[in-house]
Amino acid sequence: MEKVLKYSYSASCFEEALPLGNGQLGAMVYSGTDIDRISLNHDTLWSGKPGDTFVEGAYESNERAKALVNEGRRHDAQREIEENFTGTWLNSYMLLGTLYIKNLSDNGEVTNYKRTLDMEKGIVNLSYEQNGVSYKREYFVSCPDNCMMIKITSSQPASYELYGDCVGKSHVTSWHENLYFSGECPTALAPSYRKDEKPIIYDGNGVKADAIARVKTDGEVMPVTDSKITVKNAKEIVIYFVTETSFVSFDKLPNKPTFYPCVERMDSLFEKSYDDIKKKHIEDFSGLFNRVITDFGGNESDLDTDERLKQENKDLGLCELLYNFGRYLVISASREGTQATNLQGIWNESYYAPWSSNYTLNINAEMNYWPVLMNDLVCCNDPIINLTKNISVNGRETAKRLYHADGFVSHHNSDLWAHTTPVGSKVENSTQYAYWNMSSGWLCRHLYEHYEYTLDKDYLRNTAYPIMKEAAKFYLSVMEEFNGKYIVTPSTSPENSYNEADHWIYLSKYTVMSQSIVEDLFKNVSKSAEILGISDDFTKEINAKKDKIGIYERGSEGQLLEYDGEYEETDIFHRHVSHLYAFYPADLVTTENNPEVAHMVRRSLERRGDEGTGWSMGWKVNLWAKLKDGDRALKLVKNQLRFMPAKPDDKVDMWHAGGTYANMFDAHPPFQIDGNYGVCAGIAQMFLQCEDGKIRILPALPSEMKKGSINGLLAKGNIKVDISWENNKLKSLKLVTPITQTAIINIDGADKIVSLEAGKPFVM
Repeated sequence: MEKVLKYSYSASCFEEALPLGNGQLGAMVYSGTDIDRISLNHDTLWSGKPGDTFVEGAYESNERAKALVNEGRRHDAQREIEENFTGTWLNSYMLLGTLYIKNLSDNGEVTNYKRTLDMEKGIVNLSYEQNGVSYKREYFVSCPDNCMMIKITSSQPASYELYGDCVGKSHVTSWHENLYFSGECPTALAPSYRKDEKPIIYDGNGVKADAIARVKTDGEVMPVTDSKITVKNAKEIVIYFVTETSFVSFDKLPNKPTFYPCVERMDSLFEKSYDDIKKKHIEDFSGLFNRVITDFGGNESDLDTDERLKQENKDLGLCELLYNFGRYLVISASREGTQATNLQGIWNESYYAPWSSNYTLNINAEMNYWPVLMNDLVCCNDPIINLTKNISVNGRETAKRLYHADGFVSHHNSDLWAHTTPVGSKVENSTQYAYWNMSSGWLCRHLYEHYEYTLDKDYLRNTAYPIMKEAAKFYLSVMEEFNGKYIVTPSTSPENSYNEADHWIYLSKYTVMSQSIVEDLFKNVSKSAEILGISDDFTKEINAKKDKIGIYERGSEGQLLEYDGEYEETDIFHRHVSHLYAFYPADLVTTENNPEVAHMVRRSLERRGDEGTGWSMGWKVNLWAKLKDGDRALKLVKNQLRFMPAKPDDKVDMWHAGGTYANMFDAHPPFQIDGNYGVCAGIAQMFLQCEDGKIRILPALPSEMKKGSINGLLAKGNIKVDISWENNKLKSLKLVTPITQTAIINIDGADKIVSLEAGKPFVM
């Protein structure tokens, strides 16, 4: 199994550093020899605070915009929305700080340098030689002990200096063997692309953080200044690192004590040995990583990872490495009780993060969770469920004040505080992203899928169904009848546009994506109610309307139309393929249940092309796999594996030329982690798909993958699946489930009904 990233040089930038994490604490390890740098993050360090982000008169503005659309004055409607409906920017994910380790002993030539990331164990290792001395370092971030650990050893005594920095208003001090970090996030911070719009504001109510790095060594420890410590004549140093933040919850001011809880945690941790902490960490991490075991039939390479990426022909082993890296990132960035994974996972070292590294809900945050359930990481799905819960609370007031509607709604951005209002701040053309009010519906797809994979009826009754019901209530409140259909109007297709009278137009009477999200939500609500035995006036209305929502119209080139008509597209190669939502991530349309619309999906993909941002290509991998075209899906995987330098030249089109950085992070560019997760899910779809009530085995196996195996994938119904193949044909299949049930298995287009007994493997 391809599970190790390896390099023969130290990282010089973020895109070369290696990520570690436990869902809450994140670290980017540079592994420098003279000065080592570890960038640090905590999942609750965001700018802002709970508060009202509503714009007065927004409801009236929306009503005026609807009237203008009905009059055919769509450009005027956009200006109305931008001037009077859009609100302030939401908040930004921040960095915690940086820990530096300076080697004071040597400045000679470095030889035999090697650094690796062992994804199975969640450990970065470094080894090198300098002036006849052998050095080794080991780094990991533990979930069981919620800490970062660093072990430094050398064949001869060496001396080091430790220092660092912290977020926002901050200071770093030293005392004996301790380095103390203290910082505070601003309560207002404009996005990187709007720095001029408002100042950075500190009012004492921002999230605060305290952290401690404590040294255990066979050498001598002493403070150098009030912000550094020195370790002299040491052959072994162990650094323990813990942090606490003042964050309480999305709806409360962040006023939890931090310093003394941090000290108490460090004192308790420091009593444990490095080996014991490491052992528990490996048991935890590898226990999740090894739930899926892969062999794509490629050959492992002796080349460094970045050299493999630079090769023109991408080998199957590299594709396997990319897939396993996606699983590694899930385990590292999303754990039970942590915050949901944002645009950069939990890794950001910029004060002004790209796109604020927030929750972008018109594809990116949802894509982060596409590979979770199918890779049997159900425990890692908890954060997206909790984010949706929080959004459902705040979204009730948004529905009421902006739309005079029941239920709850959220728009295209959110943050730690679960804000649900539209952003834009009167910026021209912000309608293309800010006006979209469909994220509440999309997030509910994740709630229902969690039930489909687990069959946890208590969860469905107590968590998923109540939230889905409230989301559906909103759309019932705002939909209007049009040509025999119920439509959400006006509507946008995220970030896309068409030409009309020399204007870029974003608004439409309806869009296919909006209709698909509501259709999917209503049908999942209906199925949930049936499972739970619920029948009331609400479910009767849902059942009466659920089949009168979907709109799938053919364009002049056989494509699926995106809007309420066929218009001149401003960018035929646009990165979003939102109008294909019904095909994936939803399964309203499949190649079997509606081949005519599936063909429109294919034509739409062909017209869009194979290029795009990193996450766009990840989405297309899934779509081609769902079309049962494994060769085209693999082609997109290899496109995404194109090497992207950390600082691409001006010729790189950031909207159409994604790739992969040296450390395997996805390049939008810049770095966005959703591409890693999207392609991971897409690769899994080649081997296993759950649709039409069936488990499809090897539905999109690429012809290049002649022999291989993948064991441990999870199918809907809580069924573990082991698959091996030879000569592009199924060789063996094993199914195991904790629930006695009947399943339909589809192999080479033929259905087979199998009876599964709880805990008893079914083998064929």
